[in-house]
Amino acid sequence: MTSTIIDLLKKREQIKKKKPNFIRTDAGSVKRLQKKWRRPKGRDNKIRRRLKGSLASPSYSSPKKVKGMHPNGLIEILTSNLNDLDNLDSTKHTIRIRGTVGNKKKRTIIKKAKELKLHILNPRIKLKTKPTKEKKDKKKETETKKKPEETKEQKTTSKEPEKETPAKKEPKQPTKKASQPAKETKKNEKQPKTVKKNTKQTPTKTKTTPKPKPAKKQAGKSSIKK
Repeated sequence: MTSTIIDLLKKREQIKKKKPNFIRTDAGSVKRLQKKWRRPKGRDNKIRRRLKGSLASPSYSSPKKVKGMHPNGLIEILTSNLNDLDNLDSTKHTIRIRGTVGNKKKRTIIKKAKELKLHILNPRIKLKTKPTKEKKDKKKETETKKKPEETKEQKTTSKEPEKETPAKKEPKQPTKKASQPAKETKKNEKQPKTVKKNTKQTPTKTKTTPKPKPAKKQAGKSSIKK
């Protein structure tokens, strides 16, 4: 790069920092219009006529010698085939591979670009690729090996509790018997308390036992019949 191009690139950076966002007419008031620049074509349009008080029109252009250049001072060229690399100079041009190009074709373009000593702006290759048949076969083999091992472990676990259950029941039975008399003694201790309550309640009932009313009714009925 010459000194003139370097100076022009620095001047372009300063111009682009102050550049406003250019909007088409009535984009801020009308909702359906996008906030993008569209050249006005109306007969009475103020922006086309560049009258005072109208919106700014794009006039912050970069110098002609540097227009379309990459910041490194080389001209960008989009490539999608090997034929696009023909008649290119490594001192003037750089390459940018299109996003629609696949990994297989991208590798061939990168090899040829290295032979021609061309600079590549996006040399990375997509890591996400579809699994090949070999990888699929390996996954199936690993899954089939894991399944029988799990079934054997399940069988062993199912058999072990059946053997242990009778051994667990035998020590538990004497412990329950030993615990039962302790509970019975507690119950026997509580029983006399309930009996005392009944003794207190019984005399109250004995006082209310005499009922002279039914005897009077019989005497009355016998006199009426006579």
